[in-house]
Order: sequence, then structure tokens, then C-alpha cells
Amino acid sequence: MSFKGYTSKDKTIKSDNLVQNLFSGQKLAGTKWSNINTGRSGFATLMDAPIIEDHLKTEKRNMGKGFLKLQVPDFNKADATPVQIGGRLMYPNDKGVFTIIDEAVVNKMASIEEEKRTYVESLIEKASMSDEICQLILGLETAQELVNLLGPGADAGGATQDPDVIAVNALPSAIETYDPSGITYSRAIQKFKLCIKTHMPMLDNLTPAKTINQEA
Repeated sequence: MSFKGYTSKDKTIKSDNLVQNLFSGQKLAGTKWSNINTGRSGFATLMDAPIIEDHLKTEKRNMGKGFLKLQVPDFNKADATPVQIGGRLMYPNDKGVFTIIDEAVVNKMASIEEEKRTYVESLIEKASMSDEICQLILGLETAQELVNLLGPGADAGGATQDPDVIAVNALPSAIETYDPSGITYSRAIQKFKLCIKTHMPMLDNLTPAKTINQEA
């Protein structure tokens, strides 16, 4: 591959892992189904596994590698020549290498993170209201399970390895008693958010108003 006199032969950096991870289940969990809409909904979408797999393979193929590194041959730092990239004047680094990032991949990553963040933040807002709501959102059978997950000495189900964060009590009932400007509050909030994000609860309306108002 050549680029205005420059060559990327044996210099193109492959970012397969970056793009591969972008479409992993861990990254996509909590994003909108409309991104891969197959027409089905609910548990019927379990039949769509082959369709989804093909769709994600196509997206990964179309995204390419994510970025390129192009080496200027016979590079002279004192006489570096700029090129136009994305409508801007760009120079190589001190070793004569241009690094060109695929903006489409960046935008895709940002879109995925924004969707997840919006969903997780809505969960955090609700779960932080009380221990009982938090227990329900996390799908726990007992209050003790919640303590085992967020109480003092708990690692939020493996979501953190920081001993200072593990030591703090991150139950909603405890967090509301902390000074918002203190380090304990900060650590508790970190532990709480990591727990929600890692477990990625599946929130859906299973009881419509018609059912709630149904009389025997």
C-alpha cells in the first residue's frame, strides 16, 4: 500500500483485537436491539443467533482494522513533510510514522458506549433509591445476597479488585449517609456503579397497566 510517496509495507499495524472486542457480547450488552433488529422480539430472538452472527461478522469486516501506521521511507526529522489527513495538516511523529485512525470505528465505539451509559445510568438511578429496589434490579432472592455483593468486604461480584473499594459499604442505605465530598462516598459510588455495569440487569416491563389493574 502506498500513500503519497509513503509506504506501509510491513508497517501496517493490525488492530483486529480492538475491532473484535468492539463486537463482543460484553461490549454490546445493554445496547439497543435496533442495531441488529431481526424483526423478532423477546425470547423468540434466541432463534436469531445465526443471523446476528452473520450481521456482526459483516460489520467487523466492513470496519476493517481500526487504524493504520504508515512509515515514511528514508525519514529525515529535520525535513519532515506534512500531508493532508481529514482536511487537516498532519506531520509524522519523530520516527517518521503517520498514525491514521478510522473515524468510523471511533464513532461506532462512542455510539455503543453512549447507549450502554444511558441504560446503566437509568439503572443506577433507580437502584440507588433503596436496598429493596437495588435487590430487585439485581435479581437477588434475599437481602443477604445484596450484602454479599455490595456490603463491606464484598467485591461487587468480581467487579473490582481495589482493596479500598472492596472495604467500603456500598449498599444504597449506607451511601445515603456518607458525605458526598468524602472519599468513602466516592469509593462506595464506584463500587456500586461497577456492580450494576458488570451485572447489566435486564430491565423490561413484564406487567403492563392492564395487568396491574386486573381484578379477580
